[in-house]
Amino acid sequence: MIGNLFPILNAAVISLLFLSAVLLVLNYKYLKSTYFKIAALILLSLFIGILNSRVQSNEIISQLTGFSKEKNVIAYGFIKEIELEKDYEISFILQTDSILFENKLIKTREKLLCRLRNDSNERKIFYEKTKPGNKILIRGTFQQGRDIRNPGEFDYRKYLISKGITGIITSYDSASVIILSDDYSLFSNIIFQARKEIDELIHKLHNKQTAGLLRGLLLADRTEIDYETKQNFVNSGVIHILAVSGLHVGYILLFFLLVFGRLNIYTRSVLTILGLIFFMTITGVPASVFRATLMSVILIISFLSGRSTNLVNSIALSAVIILLLKPDELFNPGFQLSYSAVLSIALIYPIIQKMILQSSITNKYAENILLFAAVSLSAQIGTLPFTLVYFNKLSVIALFANLIVIPLAGIIVGMAVITLLIGSVLPAIAIYFSIINNIVTSLMMELIRFTGSLDFAFIRINNFSLFDSLIFYFFISILIFTLRKSENFKFKLIIILAVITNILIFTQLDDKKLLPDGILSLLMIDVGQGDSFLLKFPNGKTALIDAGVIDPFFDSGEKIIIPVLDYLGIEKIDYGFVSHLDTDHYAGFVSLISNNKVKEIYRPEPDSTDKSLRFENFLDRMKIPKNTYYKSKKEIGNVALYIFNEIDNDYFNKLSLNDRSGIMKIVYGKKSFLFVGDAEFPAEKHYLAHYRKFLDSDVLKVGHHGSNTGSSKEFLEAVSPDISLISVGIKNKFRHPSEIVLQRLRDLNSVIFRTDSLGAVLLQSDGNKIKIIRWRDF
Repeated sequence: MIGNLFPILNAAVISLLFLSAVLLVLNYKYLKSTYFKIAALILLSLFIGILNSRVQSNEIISQLTGFSKEKNVIAYGFIKEIELEKDYEISFILQTDSILFENKLIKTREKLLCRLRNDSNERKIFYEKTKPGNKILIRGTFQQGRDIRNPGEFDYRKYLISKGITGIITSYDSASVIILSDDYSLFSNIIFQARKEIDELIHKLHNKQTAGLLRGLLLADRTEIDYETKQNFVNSGVIHILAVSGLHVGYILLFFLLVFGRLNIYTRSVLTILGLIFFMTITGVPASVFRATLMSVILIISFLSGRSTNLVNSIALSAVIILLLKPDELFNPGFQLSYSAVLSIALIYPIIQKMILQSSITNKYAENILLFAAVSLSAQIGTLPFTLVYFNKLSVIALFANLIVIPLAGIIVGMAVITLLIGSVLPAIAIYFSIINNIVTSLMMELIRFTGSLDFAFIRINNFSLFDSLIFYFFISILIFTLRKSENFKFKLIIILAVITNILIFTQLDDKKLLPDGILSLLMIDVGQGDSFLLKFPNGKTALIDAGVIDPFFDSGEKIIIPVLDYLGIEKIDYGFVSHLDTDHYAGFVSLISNNKVKEIYRPEPDSTDKSLRFENFLDRMKIPKNTYYKSKKEIGNVALYIFNEIDNDYFNKLSLNDRSGIMKIVYGKKSFLFVGDAEFPAEKHYLAHYRKFLDSDVLKVGHHGSNTGSSKEFLEAVSPDISLISVGIKNKFRHPSEIVLQRLRDLNSVIFRTDSLGAVLLQSDGNKIKIIRWRDF
């Protein structure tokens, strides 16, 4: 990928690779400079990665690219890998032989992510009898992984492609998955059965909270850790605990050294190495664990052979090996965070350690606490750019939280290993160890929840760019060099302040606001088959009209809207508008309100239906101020918001749920925007009779996702929109939008924007004109 960014001829790459190696040898023989060695090693690793990526270039050319979403697809192949059981699905990787799309048979060897979502008992039976290597047939719905459809969204398709996976098949019926052959892969099955048995034992011995955490810490599967908990880990600056990495390998290494401590050094070393390799294997061999395991093995072998080792050399060697095997790991967040952390510890910690040891601190406990904190601080400095890029948060409380959480996590991992070893033979005794671990886990989780929910726990920093990262590392390099060379405390302090000041100044040079102040911004968020529209008013206030859908497998509020708000730096929505109580409009608000993201709610007049009563009880329980739609005008700065609903009108009150949707018109200067929820013909007839002239608007949120049950010719002519917005899912089962409605809009020369084809759509207005903003360019 670097080779694509910087197109260098292969001959030049080989020459630069040779030059880097020569510089490394010259430094070893004559210069003996640590900095020169580090620079040469980095260049050597980089050029090896570029060259190897070209040699191994296996850019996936998929024959399935032209298919976005297709039903009743049949795929044949063998199971390459099975993931651990989830509460709602069994998923596995299928290596295909052929795929049947309707009447078109495609013979292709591609990897697909297959998901079985059906009755839990049927899933359990399938999970127990299926093995890696089984030849199967699966029938279901094929779709591509979701790409970046909204600002700040995770590119799931790109992630899948990086794993060699070119599509997803989802089946809701066990009868649609048929095992054609019982043949299986011996080695893969041994690993899978080991992971499965460890997972089952973890859940058998521990409570749900501890089991979910241990599945993440020991088996690198975080699916049982909920979104709110993960956010608390991020806010507290301890999210690295959940990513199986060098820290966890260190816990395992320490455990093995203690357990095998009475054996002779060679036996102890061999058993420890085998234990580390086993741990690495059952975690799925992520780059961070491979790096830590390799470095641990190098250190053990160096100790046995009586040779000294160097941390930077070990880091470089492990990086070269990983990049030789998988060049694309360079762009894996786990690889980046792991190596930036350990390299930063190797370079920065010795400086801080020297300053602490040379200080006037006499209390050994205080000194040890500071030294421990220095390790954490060093790692945080090195990983800061990646943390800001991936999480947009700078934890203020991280140092304090890590002082307590890291030792507690070590205790939890150690206790878990002991519990599992005893539990495999004496479960009645192991249960006492698991009870202790449940208590320790509960204490740690409560601490993280408390620290993560503090108002000052973190500072939000949005749009931290590649340029910002380069600036950061440039000044940190200057800082490291200066602190190593100088012994003058005052000079060191001046340099530290100067570096911090320059980082703060230079990292703001390329800052851009996607939703700038002083204008009206409207973002049609792509939530699939549902509605969600985010508005930012010129005075900085925000509103959200609808929030998408919740189903057993997907929550628009949690998975889409909250990440969008975080990316845009919006802490809370000032006004939440629920157009009506259809699941694809209001359900996402549940997560938003539960995560304290909404200040007040506007919704239709409550009624006696179960859905309405549940929603009212939820709002009361969460103590959210409630407002009912009624004919009125609301001023938000210099923007006027008109609500059309007439709750005292007999005709209106007899309309359907869709037709009683909250109808709003927003007017800013000479421009206007009309939102009609899921209003259909009866509602349109009512509004035409009462507001015909006032319906005229520049932008129309097309009713009911473009269904032919609304958007009559007369209504559209009255609105006469220059721009029409349609929020709709890709190849949805309702076949929205209707071609009839689309043609009516084309006849009016209205520009149509659809989320199924474009993803999110961003409009901005200064009151005189409306601009379409290419948000992907930010």
